[in-house]
Amino acid sequence: MIKRLIKAQFEWLTALPLLIVAGVLVVIALAALAGAQSPNARSREALFDFYQRLAPTQIETSQDFHLVTIDRDSVNEIGPWPWPRTVLARLVDAAGVAGAKAVILTEAVDAPDPLSPDTIGDFWLDGASDAQLANQLSLLPNTDSALATSFGNIAGAVAVSQTPMSSTSNIALARADVERVSWLDLGDGDINYVALPSTQYLYGLNEALRANPGPSVSALSPDADGVLRRLPLLWSLNGVPASSLSLEAARIAISDKSGGATISAIVDKSSANASGRTIRAINYGDREIFVPKSTMLRLHLPKRLEIPMTSAARLLNGETSNTQLKDAVIFIGLDRELGISVQTARGELTPASLHALAAAQLLHGAAPSRPSWIGIAEALAVMIFGAAAIMIAQRLQFWQAVGFAAAVSVALTIIGFGIFMTTNVLADPLAPALAMFAGALSIAGGRSIGGVMREDHVRGSFHDTLPSAAMQELRDGNVDLILSGGHREITVLACELRLVDEDLQTLSNLPEHVTRMISSASTEIRKTIIETGGVADQAEGGRIFAYYNAPIPNADHQQTACAAALRLIESMDRINELLENTSRTRNMQIHLAIGVATGNCFFGPMGQGRNNRYSAIGPAVDRATFLRQQSEYYGPAMICDEPIYRATHHHFAFLELDMLKTKVDMRPFSIYALIGNPFIKSSKGFRNLDETHRELLTAYRAGDFVAARKMLDHVKALPGAKIALFDIYDERLTRLAKTGAPDEWDGAEVIGI
Repeated sequence: MIKRLIKAQFEWLTALPLLIVAGVLVVIALAALAGAQSPNARSREALFDFYQRLAPTQIETSQDFHLVTIDRDSVNEIGPWPWPRTVLARLVDAAGVAGAKAVILTEAVDAPDPLSPDTIGDFWLDGASDAQLANQLSLLPNTDSALATSFGNIAGAVAVSQTPMSSTSNIALARADVERVSWLDLGDGDINYVALPSTQYLYGLNEALRANPGPSVSALSPDADGVLRRLPLLWSLNGVPASSLSLEAARIAISDKSGGATISAIVDKSSANASGRTIRAINYGDREIFVPKSTMLRLHLPKRLEIPMTSAARLLNGETSNTQLKDAVIFIGLDRELGISVQTARGELTPASLHALAAAQLLHGAAPSRPSWIGIAEALAVMIFGAAAIMIAQRLQFWQAVGFAAAVSVALTIIGFGIFMTTNVLADPLAPALAMFAGALSIAGGRSIGGVMREDHVRGSFHDTLPSAAMQELRDGNVDLILSGGHREITVLACELRLVDEDLQTLSNLPEHVTRMISSASTEIRKTIIETGGVADQAEGGRIFAYYNAPIPNADHQQTACAAALRLIESMDRINELLENTSRTRNMQIHLAIGVATGNCFFGPMGQGRNNRYSAIGPAVDRATFLRQQSEYYGPAMICDEPIYRATHHHFAFLELDMLKTKVDMRPFSIYALIGNPFIKSSKGFRNLDETHRELLTAYRAGDFVAARKMLDHVKALPGAKIALFDIYDERLTRLAKTGAPDEWDGAEVIGI
């Protein structure tokens, strides 16, 4: 009914003349001209991705580059990641012995080594009573210096500034002093400064590593849709030019073993900003790559993405033959299981693989480009094809005009692909195709314009539910993108605010205080959820759901949700501190229980009018609710399912709580407690707790209750073990010591859901 009223309200638009369409064509042409070099044109970039999948570049990586992966086998043999940099130094030495030409370390080293003696002495033992021990530890050899010494025998580079930018559109240019480096030549003595993409050290680089082998930037900047299509080749690293890992590897690969080739940068003298002149092209050896002003290399991946690969454990054990690594540039980095993955037009890759493939592309001088004149050509094509469509549409029926526009659009796409195949130039056929449809639809006149009106008030207001990115899409008119609903994998946080029974009894005569406390805490929780990019869904009482990867896609939604859960606990600590400072609520606390699960769900607006909610339905919601309910039983405030653990355990500290199975489905599944951030994960105290707890679970599930009791006594004596979880195992072991293990014992508890 409301839609019919809105439609009638704009019925007068049917009388608008065809001049409106001409104005639309002008807007399309200007947009094509202005956004010709912008990375934010998602439809255009998706089409170019399709071109590259149809016609991958014809390059071979097996002869020039080799991956040494830090994989599960290596971690099991050497120890948990991160390794001391002395181990990385051994890897560099082993690569040199195997005949490698150079080593590129893709894991960033511009943060203190948490396992270095001086770091332990300066930070971990800071304030400890044994000051002499701390001082002695800080005087032991520095692991960074050991790594630099290893690089003294082989060419290479170490990664810095690993944290990726949020997108290519956010990269700012900064001034870089070319005189402070010897490997970059501008060829013009009058120019000493250039404008390069800006980045900085995470903390700072050890002086020995800065001198040899020197820093290279490993940061990867995806487009706004999360897909990496471009790679900056040169950076301004704290005001000093620095190459990317890819460019450094290509530079070394084309040089002899005495050092890398000099890079010559061609400065665009007609373009400059406050930071200096920009670079138009880069020369190294006999290769030349034309780059935009931000030195971006557009990736063009080969048909075969597999690069020769060796486990770090095998290299350290001398199990790699010299023929495998001889004269190759070695990239050392984490594999996909232990490290992060980068989404590309050809699927997910590890940073080490991506840098190696980009280096191979640079080595062969292959790079798709969009010349500076391409925007003008596309804008002219918009006006020509749009005008032709308007004239032809006058002589055709509506559907005939639409069919004609569709046929011409397909032809333009094929022509664009042919241009890419023959010249490596990326021409966008979408803007002329859009102009064709605009001209063809001009016969509908104002009816088409009236049809695009959106009645946001029919769908309800979500200003206190959706994150800022989704609200911006609504303000930009992308209503269907946000409010039409969807079905994909999302991560669900089920939260519940609780007061203990004693506090409820104390406040039984002050109900307004209870409701005010829960309301204030709920508001703070919802605010934190929205700030972290999640959707906040208020349920009954103090129950709140948060959804990540909906409605705006987020490739790292599991990791984002875990980080959000930790922030929610911090928010609750601040709320409880305020309660402690209030006379009526002193000695009272609001407890927050969180369950985290991931899986495919339906999501979208669920309701009508003012009662509308943005919610989700699916097994992950039920699983998160169940895990939230277990918090009171097991003790930890944040409980996660197995998929969350598998996706994020290399980033966060987890403890496995229990193995459960239901009466309906007897297949066991594990649940985990989210303990803390990566710093907690790398701490010695947590590692001791985790390892002892694992041994407890292994003995318990194997039916060795004597060994399990010994491990339980050990783990309960460790710091951080004062939780209900270990009392549960104490009760179970006491009972099982009397009754013995039942038949078909597997250590899993049967629950009633």
